[in-house]
Amino acid sequence: MDRRRFLKAAGVLAGALMAPRLAVAQGGGLEGEDIAHLEPTLQKVLGKGFKDLTPSGQVKLTMPTIAESGANVPFEIEVALPKDQVRAIHLFVDKNPSPHIVKLEVGQAMPYYASRTRMAETSAVRAVVETQDGKLLLASASTRVTVGGCG
Repeated sequence: MDRRRFLKAAGVLAGALMAPRLAVAQGGGLEGEDIAHLEPTLQKVLGKGFKDLTPSGQVKLTMPTIAESGANVPFEIEVALPKDQVRAIHLFVDKNPSPHIVKLEVGQAMPYYASRTRMAETSAVRAVVETQDGKLLLASASTRVTVGGCG
C-alpha cells in the first residue's frame, strides 16, 4: 500500500470512529435519549417543551459514564451564574418511570447541587436551570446502567 492510499484509509477510519462522538457533543444522539417520554413531564413541570431549552456552557452536569447499579447513581450540577440570577435547578432522567427527579430552589444559596438518584435503565440525564429572567438552560449527559435501580 502506498502512502497516499494509507492516509486516505486512515482518514476514513478516523471519521467513522469520531462521528458518534460529534453527534453527542452537538446535543443529539445521547445514549438512552427518549424525548417523547420526557416531553410531557417538561410541559407539566416547566410549562415548556424540549425545544424551548437552551444548551448552555454555564450549566455543568457531571454523571458517571457507567453505573454498575442504577439504585445509587451520583450526580453533580454546577451553575456558573451569580446566585441572584438562578431561580431553580431541576434534574430529569429521560427513561425513568417518573422523569422529574428533583427541583431545588436556590434562594440565596450557591447554585450547586450534588446528590444521588435512581435510574431504571441506561438513559440521558438533563440538568435544567431556570433563571430569574425566565430562560431555561440545559446540560445533558448519558449514563449506562448495568442493573436497573427502579423496582
